[in-house]
Amino acid sequence: MTKYVLIEPTSEGDAAEFWHMQNYDDRFELHEGMPLKESFPSNASYRMSDEAPNKTALHDVLDNRDRNLVINEKVKAFFEAEGVQHVEYLPVKVINHKDREVKERYFVVNMLPLVDCVDLEKTKYRRNPLEPERLMRISNLTVQEEKIPADFQVLRLKQVSGAVLIRRDLAEKMKKAGFRGLGIAEIVEYHAN
Repeated sequence: MTKYVLIEPTSEGDAAEFWHMQNYDDRFELHEGMPLKESFPSNASYRMSDEAPNKTALHDVLDNRDRNLVINEKVKAFFEAEGVQHVEYLPVKVINHKDREVKERYFVVNMLPLVDCVDLEKTKYRRNPLEPERLMRISNLTVQEEKIPADFQVLRLKQVSGAVLIRRDLAEKMKKAGFRGLGIAEIVEYHAN
């Protein structure tokens, strides 16, 4: 059994769905492992998708097309109490279907830095022709856990920045705490085009 698992937001039941972040033209930077606290715009927001007008419930972890880990204050407090390091919590507004900002506060978790630990021998992939250091058409994603620093509980992978890993013991604590919108899967289950 691996020490790390994938954390993936879910939009089960009446959970609101979100498209891409608005008011932040450089949103790709959130997958680059660079500090953004000083430059992140105060009006960055996620708006509920018009394609799911009846899905309005705000979960603790929000499903979004950017593959960002977007969490509420309860999850942030949980991470802080568990001593999660190497992250920035960037405030982001959440806009409902009526174009009103919700009262609950949310944050994008920016993971710093990206971790170079993909096992290129076992993972099936193609190199991205535009960014050869990035992988695409991924299956059987496998990581070399010994390359992950011991104090990294939540992280993004250098070659596969869409994958967010969390230490298994922390994921189990989150499930026991009852956080909604949280999907957990084995790393080998990750697939990307």
